[in-house]
Amino acid sequence: MKKLVSLALAAAMTFMLTSVNPVPNFAQDSINLDKPLLMQFNDKLNKDTVYKDIRFLDEKGNEIPVLINLKSDKEAIVIPLYDMKDIKVSLDSKYKQYKASAYEGETVVGDASNLKRLSEMSQRQNMVMYDMMPAAKEESVMSMDMGNGAGEGDSYSSTNVQVEGVDEADIVKTDGEYIYYLKDNQVVIIKADKNNMKKMATIGYLESALYPSDIYIDENLLMVVGNAYNAKGSFTKAVIYDVTDKSKPVVKRVLEQEGYYVSSRKNGDNLHIISSHYVYDYGEGNLVPKVKDSAVSSEYKEVQPSKIMIYPGYPSQSIIVISSADIKKNEPSKIASFMGNADNIYMSKNSLYLTYQESPYYIMPMVEPKIAPDVSRPMIWPPIPRETQTTIKKFAINNTLITYSAQNKIQGYVLNQFSMDEHNDYFRIAYTSDFSMENKGSSIAVFDKNMNKAGSIDNIAPGERIYSARFMGDRAYMVTFRNVDPFFVMDLKDPKNPKMLGYLKIPGYSDYLHPYDENHIIGFGKDTVEIKGNPYQLGMKISLFDVTDVNNPVEKDIEKIGDRGTESELLHNHKALMYDKSRGLMGFPISVAKVKPDQKQDQWGFPQYGEQVFQGAYIYNVSADKGIDLKGSITHIEEYNPYMYSYEDNIQRIIYIGDTIYTLSNNKVVATNLNTMKKISELDL
Repeated sequence: MKKLVSLALAAAMTFMLTSVNPVPNFAQDSINLDKPLLMQFNDKLNKDTVYKDIRFLDEKGNEIPVLINLKSDKEAIVIPLYDMKDIKVSLDSKYKQYKASAYEGETVVGDASNLKRLSEMSQRQNMVMYDMMPAAKEESVMSMDMGNGAGEGDSYSSTNVQVEGVDEADIVKTDGEYIYYLKDNQVVIIKADKNNMKKMATIGYLESALYPSDIYIDENLLMVVGNAYNAKGSFTKAVIYDVTDKSKPVVKRVLEQEGYYVSSRKNGDNLHIISSHYVYDYGEGNLVPKVKDSAVSSEYKEVQPSKIMIYPGYPSQSIIVISSADIKKNEPSKIASFMGNADNIYMSKNSLYLTYQESPYYIMPMVEPKIAPDVSRPMIWPPIPRETQTTIKKFAINNTLITYSAQNKIQGYVLNQFSMDEHNDYFRIAYTSDFSMENKGSSIAVFDKNMNKAGSIDNIAPGERIYSARFMGDRAYMVTFRNVDPFFVMDLKDPKNPKMLGYLKIPGYSDYLHPYDENHIIGFGKDTVEIKGNPYQLGMKISLFDVTDVNNPVEKDIEKIGDRGTESELLHNHKALMYDKSRGLMGFPISVAKVKPDQKQDQWGFPQYGEQVFQGAYIYNVSADKGIDLKGSITHIEEYNPYMYSYEDNIQRIIYIGDTIYTLSNNKVVATNLNTMKKISELDL
């Protein structure tokens, strides 16, 4: 007599089950497949037919995709590939006697056949794998770890980073004596003598050998990171140079990992590189990623499937590879890998957090007589009525050793890296609910060191999305937008009971928030105007917010730049900001548009786009007392003509060394006296 017994998946409980029917009777209790199962059988398992011999079905008899790893000839670990919380599941097995219990250990892909199975599920069964929002390639909004990267009191500027002590790659770096500039697929090393700048060396790259996108500098070591292509595939590649002799850089080490470059960080002497490898199998497929470290070997080696982690509930077809190398030692780099994606990256000194969005899936029956005549396989489609989830994975960092710690999920999507922060062993994250659903606004959630949810503030500004967020110690700041800019102040001192303190509604919005001190924060964004119920962007807007009274924040000072059409890279890339609080100094590249007085509106009454009148850099003095004051502007374009000027003269970055500002475009470097704002010299590149 057939009988299905419910499986309560407590770690300490097991059940003896008997199954003789191919289709379960759902009048009985169903199996809980919300977590991985450890299944122990009386009979020996056949590895070649295990996916036919052990099948999980929904209440309509459709097969549910799982991965099965054989732990021994009578034991199997079953990993569900989808979120099964709301789906009734039953087991159809040729093996009549078995025990099942919750599996709490590490789950891995297992072997190449399982990796191929994941690939085939996509190719043959129309598994739709996409994110609801585009991935942010690098990120735009920071922590009162106050890694404002501005060189607080230093004699030269550094990259505007998120966490103090954790460096981020950029296209320009300086050591106070030399400037390293990535342009046109080459790195130029420049002697920063303000009166006599000199090009010391140019490191060029042949097409496909390396398309560099980022650099680091650490004493006499220059690191160039980007994408490369060869007969073996497409790779993320890092070349480390010894630049003791600035005129003759020497290759010291080369690191490669298959897949496209996602991001990187440098923590002390340790360089961490993150790449994403797409798994495909078209005859001679590209299943497992290859890696190479010239400190160890000149040959590529494959990352073994038994080392690739897979997490229940997310059947990704991409493998994230995290390599970590001590740049000052010739010790082998260490590799961590998992099935999944990486949309946004946050790294503290001891932890790495990766987030990626999941599109929820459901199962529809599909028979494939030509491909598999004896098998009815599921077809996966993204349903309309469920919210997008974002998975957060936490990894522990111990020098070059990166190990998986824990994970959790949120219902919604994350804007960028600055929507995340770690403080006193708690992880905080700001996110917006799915816009494809009824928008419930935004939330801030707090998780403990094991990624268990401690507390949250929910339903912030329903109908709006987050434009910028910033965590500063025990406080969080958030800007949402629809027609006006609500600037929110939140108290996170008690992680289990975070509170909304106050908010301010003003026209416009801030794309990027930068801390000035514990009671002041600077917002960079756009001014707006509301016409017929709809908001329209105008020029750029800088706001100095005073949060001394946390319940009643005020906009202490405002700087408006240009009209509709004014743009700055700073609004989508925090690294474009030069900032030094000790000097009360900040600057950023900008393209200014102006509208003629008699052409403010078009014939329908909407704001006109202005004509481009300036491209260069704006330099400001900023203080809590005096507010924001324009100190001067710098341009590399002698006679501005919006229809004829060259993009090569657009200023990309601004740095300072001592009392000299250096502005860099593809064509030249210009040295300017910081005190007089007068040009000193220039160097053609």
